[in-house]
Amino acid sequence: MSSNDTIRLLLIHDTPSEAQRLVSMLHNAGRSNRAQHVASEAALTKLLQDKTWDLLIAEESSKQLPAAVALRTISKLQKDVPVILLTEREGAQPVVEGLKLGARDVVTVDEDQHLLLVIQREMTALDNRRQARLHDRRYHATLQRAKELLDSSKDAIAYISDGLIVYANESFAERFGYKSNEDVEYQPLIDMLAEAEQEEAREFLKQCTIDNNEVEAKEWKFTAKTASGQQLPTRAEVLSTIYDEERCLQVRIAARGGDAEQLEAQLSDIKNRDPLTGLYNRQHFLQLFDSAIKSAAGSQRTGGLMYIEVDRFEEAVQKAVGVAGADAMLKGLAQLLQSSLRRGDIVARYGEESFCLLIPDTTPDSAEHRAEEIVKKIADTIFDAASKTVQITASVGISLFSEASAGAQKVLDQALEAHDQALAKSEQGGAVALYEPDTSQEGDVDTYRRARVVQALEAGNLKLLYQPILSLQGTGEQLYEVLVRLVDGKDELAPVAFLEALGDAGLSSKMDRWVILTAIKSAAAQRAAGKDISLLLHITAASLVDSGLPAWLGVAFKAAKVPPKSVVFQLRQEDINSNLHAARDFSNQVRELGCRVAICHFGTGLNPFKALEHVNVDVAKVDPSFVREVQDEGESSDTLANLIQQLGESDIKVIVPHVEQASMLPTLWQTGTDYIQGYYVQPPADEMNFDFSLD
Repeated sequence: MSSNDTIRLLLIHDTPSEAQRLVSMLHNAGRSNRAQHVASEAALTKLLQDKTWDLLIAEESSKQLPAAVALRTISKLQKDVPVILLTEREGAQPVVEGLKLGARDVVTVDEDQHLLLVIQREMTALDNRRQARLHDRRYHATLQRAKELLDSSKDAIAYISDGLIVYANESFAERFGYKSNEDVEYQPLIDMLAEAEQEEAREFLKQCTIDNNEVEAKEWKFTAKTASGQQLPTRAEVLSTIYDEERCLQVRIAARGGDAEQLEAQLSDIKNRDPLTGLYNRQHFLQLFDSAIKSAAGSQRTGGLMYIEVDRFEEAVQKAVGVAGADAMLKGLAQLLQSSLRRGDIVARYGEESFCLLIPDTTPDSAEHRAEEIVKKIADTIFDAASKTVQITASVGISLFSEASAGAQKVLDQALEAHDQALAKSEQGGAVALYEPDTSQEGDVDTYRRARVVQALEAGNLKLLYQPILSLQGTGEQLYEVLVRLVDGKDELAPVAFLEALGDAGLSSKMDRWVILTAIKSAAAQRAAGKDISLLLHITAASLVDSGLPAWLGVAFKAAKVPPKSVVFQLRQEDINSNLHAARDFSNQVRELGCRVAICHFGTGLNPFKALEHVNVDVAKVDPSFVREVQDEGESSDTLANLIQQLGESDIKVIVPHVEQASMLPTLWQTGTDYIQGYYVQPPADEMNFDFSLD
């Protein structure tokens, strides 16, 4: 994770003012964050299930939500959220205790430099783990796809995305009477079906897409329409998968037809079933479970695995009713488990007297509650056992899995360990246990940078870049954000970040004035050439508290012959929060000149709208983390849409930055976004020559 990325932060602290101090300290250190204060276990559970979080900082002695409870909740949900504890105690003891609980580190209160270093270390490690999981998913998806294509080369296979055939093999084309797969690729699949079945097929494929089922293929029977117009009864299997790094549906039609095809399907099903109970056998279940783990890795869902074993099977069942009676009892137990299934569940016979139940989407409480229901149902049932009857109990071990899970075998081992814990709970059996991970398994640079910046400043090795900000509402405004770069040999550095991190107010203020003066001179030249240029200029915290800056700006505008209305001064939200009175005064003074005021990184901190009650702003640039959640991580756009809506209700224009994909545009248009910025529009350039025409 880059030091410029916004940290999605959870805070547990009984003192709100101290929680706010931590947020401000991170902002002042250049670590932008979107913080959420958490005061209860229920709230923490919901936040962890609803969104992705990067870090949790907790007060060791918190009473509202004890740190141990928070760590246990994260472990139960199998979420990869590093935890840092803050302690007021001295010595190694609190560190040892915290590490035993599962914290990544324990830092003494007010040791801010230590805390920042620990945060940086954990963010880097978290990013490495996420990248490793991502590469692993892609690697296995590629292998699986290659295997399917090689093993099924005689089968008719097509991949469907948004209703279009994005890939079809030659067998697929031949099956429907086409000369080449090129004749069917990028054609609507629905057009190859009999008209009377098209609407039903459309709903079926739509539901397959919504279910996102990678575990078990769905059977699809339909009447196809060949290239010559003949109708062809067809049986296919539909599976959700990845093709060319895009989510799509795989439609597979076996090479054989008629009775042979049906016989093949029957033989395949027999091979995957336990002959006694009719449930999936252990081998096939492990394949399905491995697919379920991969599916969970691509979503925010938490799944569950129950390992269910009959208590004292040999003594209480086999010796009591014999082998035939035991087999009859197991068949009855299998039927009971099947009757307890919900949509998406998979049950299998795992061992002689044990079963596995896979739940694709659950919570710790829900999984335990279901296990207890099943245990009670088993205990209350009288089973037939070859002309005899028998009552049994069963113990259940539960393990959860999510995007952080290492693999199917690891989750199974955890369920087996939980089962051992359940047996230890009760000598009579019939107990339930949920697996909880063992947490025990788990100044020179500044000096150098400062020297480089000072040397380059003295030599005048600075340049400006301009990145266009495009109006989605068609206002025609030609707005550019001005970025400063320090040319040091072959490198181009962002000196403002260095200077703010070093806390050098004098150099920061000097650089701000150089950037403002140079930029408005360039804008004046553009305006003289007939271009109605406007500039978005960043103001550092040092300039924000410079009471002489507004008067200097008035003189600079007159000298450059640039109308103040063409300049927007951009303040960071964290700088406003740290210098509220100065920000209020600066905003009022430059708006009196005719300038506009913008706030950037909006949405970070604990209460972002609080600053707007004191400081008048015209434009808000939302924090890039909101965009990344939707654009890169595939999360819901609801949070971003709600933020834009609230700003619009306050009559504040909205800029959405870091837009890199065209797929973001419909979402942003529907939310009423005013401006977009990012590499999709144009990267920063040396000249202000972007074509703002929307045609």
